[in-house]
Amino acid sequence: MKLTVLLKFFKGDLNPFDASALECALELGDEVTVVAMAPPSALPALEGLTRLGVRAILLSDALYAGSDTLATSYVLSEALRRIEPDAVFAGRQSVDGDTGQVPPMLAERLGWGLVRSVMKQEGRVLTTRTGESFAVEKGNIYTFEKFACLRFPSIFSRAGKVEIWDNSVLSLCRDLVGQRGSPTKVVRSYESTVGKRSCRIIAPEELPFVIERSAKKRRSRDRELIPEDERIPLVYYLGDIGEELEPFAADTVRLGIPSSSAELSSTVESFGSAVVLFEDSPELAELAARCAVTVGAGICADCISFRYEEDRVILTRPALGGNVTADIECKERFTFATVRTARGGSSPLVIGVGRGAVERKEKLREIAALMGAELAATRSVVDSGEMPYSAQVGLTGRVIAPDVYLAIGISGAVQHTCAIAESGTVIAVNNDKNARIFDYADYGVVADTETIERILRKHYAG
Repeated sequence: MKLTVLLKFFKGDLNPFDASALECALELGDEVTVVAMAPPSALPALEGLTRLGVRAILLSDALYAGSDTLATSYVLSEALRRIEPDAVFAGRQSVDGDTGQVPPMLAERLGWGLVRSVMKQEGRVLTTRTGESFAVEKGNIYTFEKFACLRFPSIFSRAGKVEIWDNSVLSLCRDLVGQRGSPTKVVRSYESTVGKRSCRIIAPEELPFVIERSAKKRRSRDRELIPEDERIPLVYYLGDIGEELEPFAADTVRLGIPSSSAELSSTVESFGSAVVLFEDSPELAELAARCAVTVGAGICADCISFRYEEDRVILTRPALGGNVTADIECKERFTFATVRTARGGSSPLVIGVGRGAVERKEKLREIAALMGAELAATRSVVDSGEMPYSAQVGLTGRVIAPDVYLAIGISGAVQHTCAIAESGTVIAVNNDKNARIFDYADYGVVADTETIERILRKHYAG
């Protein structure tokens, strides 16, 4: 079977999700081609990968610079038509964009199936995050989570030649690539303040009482309305996001879930022009990306805010792993976006285990059971194999909104704090008084994990 793996590099490093996809492709032992759409600076990295025995193709032309996901999917789809693979492997998302839109767009352009979020490989059988298993088959695009480490080349291997395909090879329409062919563009970016709170430091002995008092509070999810002249007059939406849209739209219309992207495209086309927003479930995110291809919509992922600004629709989303907030303009008649929502894990109390507490995770699991709490983890804990991926809270895991979130031994990386921003009360425990997590907590306890464990066990075990 001929496999093509799509790669992206960020600051010279291979996207770890793509590295996982490449390792799985190599594990199958089939004919593997890697493709990267990047500037010439990516050439040395691709040359290094040829030592793994792969064919490498660099799609690079000044015309392609500034391509958004829609334009990128066009370039890649035309390259794939020339390569004629049996199946395509790709990372679930990139670390800089975090959108995950290109694979479903490619599936739509090629008329292929899409298998999302592969978490495990056993021979030719791939198992997804939802527990479903599929054999690798022709005519499918498979997206991979970050679970497999890319092998090192043999010390005896030699680098091969990278094929460079510019527009003299692909002959793409200039109006569909680069900035000219991109319906969306970033109009400004700035440091993210999502989730920041005013932290009150308390004594360790106060912790159980603060937890109980916070749990009794009725968490309000009301948001301040933006000025009326900045609200979007009419928004169509799919999924359970009506409440999230109230601050941003003067009027909303909920659409039924269609049986196919073609059905939704027909409905959207009948509007003439429209803003259509989607709940960020995997199914609806895929539907949004597929439909964007067919109607030529500008699309933005994981949005947290929307407004009109000088007769333009401005979409606001986190970028670069949550370090930056970006305002994005859509310049086409159809504007699509997925809306960030909390999902997965319905416990009103969640205990998050960070690297500083991982050695005590089993003790914390016992305490969580006493408290009736769910146990979660940061990416570093999951990456080390100490806890399953299903427990991960973060931009590459789950976004949660419990009534109380107790973060123990968590430093406060932006990828994690962005994913707990909608929590009712955040309580942080860390023995480093300067830990970033305290800037994103309502209460803070400066103490080691064993001290907190002892206090909670004594209180909840009676």
